[in-house]
Amino acid sequence: MTKLNCLFIFLIPLFAYAHPGVGIVKDSKGNIFFTDLHQVWKIHNGKKTVVVPNVHTHELYIDKYDNLFGEGGYYDDKAIKFYHYLWVLRPNGRVDTVIGMKEAYVRQDFSLARDKDGNEYYIKRFLVPHIDTNHIYKKTPNGKETVLATGNFKKVNWLHPQDDGSILYAAKNIIFRVDSLGNIRLVTDQIRNSKSLNSKDDILIWGIWQDSSKNIYAAVFSDKTIKKIDHSGNITTIYTSKENWSPLHGAFDNKNKLWVLEGSDNNEARVISAEMGLANSAKQDPTKSMLLPYIMLGGLVLIIGILYLKTKNKYV
Repeated sequence: MTKLNCLFIFLIPLFAYAHPGVGIVKDSKGNIFFTDLHQVWKIHNGKKTVVVPNVHTHELYIDKYDNLFGEGGYYDDKAIKFYHYLWVLRPNGRVDTVIGMKEAYVRQDFSLARDKDGNEYYIKRFLVPHIDTNHIYKKTPNGKETVLATGNFKKVNWLHPQDDGSILYAAKNIIFRVDSLGNIRLVTDQIRNSKSLNSKDDILIWGIWQDSSKNIYAAVFSDKTIKKIDHSGNITTIYTSKENWSPLHGAFDNKNKLWVLEGSDNNEARVISAEMGLANSAKQDPTKSMLLPYIMLGGLVLIIGILYLKTKNKYV
């Protein structure tokens, strides 16, 4: 083989069967866009169409003007070199090249982990030979680079900027948040199912995002679940993938419906509404599980009371 789509196998946490992406975003109108590593799809009113064909991108970014950004590229195994470029899909449907094809590793010259103002965030984990896993960098739209945070980011694979100015990421199956000042705090270290993998160093968590109420959601790949972390730190399973699929990331549309990007053990990708596979909340939410028997008992008592009164009135 001479040229392959840019697999970046050594750059992405590997499972025995897949190395999919995490690219799923929403525009201002509530349309959902996602990548399957071969093209980029749009979901509008439940209908799916290809909007950017023949591109290999693991991440997607959409700015506040609904411009959708992604990557494309290939690996030349004869030259042993990676090549990539940055493209943008305009709201009018036109696809433009922002940065032309050049020799570069992923995240070496641009990052798709961006906030609503277009600031880029990255770790120089793959900047050969100047690897730096001790800093998270921030680059403004005018190209100014600064160090946002300092720490041990060797095990970090994805950065997830949020609308509130923070960044969420996972390292060794622990979720952290970096605020806009670079302060790092623990979100939770209890999300991992200890039975799911043999090693604590195996990468388990893929996409991490928030809803409009700032609850946090994590795609727990090897557990085949999406877990919700509320403001009090309580963790509940709100979604379970079926058969040979596992969740990679998610996005809420304008109606607060959750759309889930899933990958299969055949390295396929799809997006479905969480309503199709939403976990039974009465079983997953301890509060509802405890209340359900009392609600049922109360209903039964009410019915018996009504029947008793009808019987009593009949013979009065």
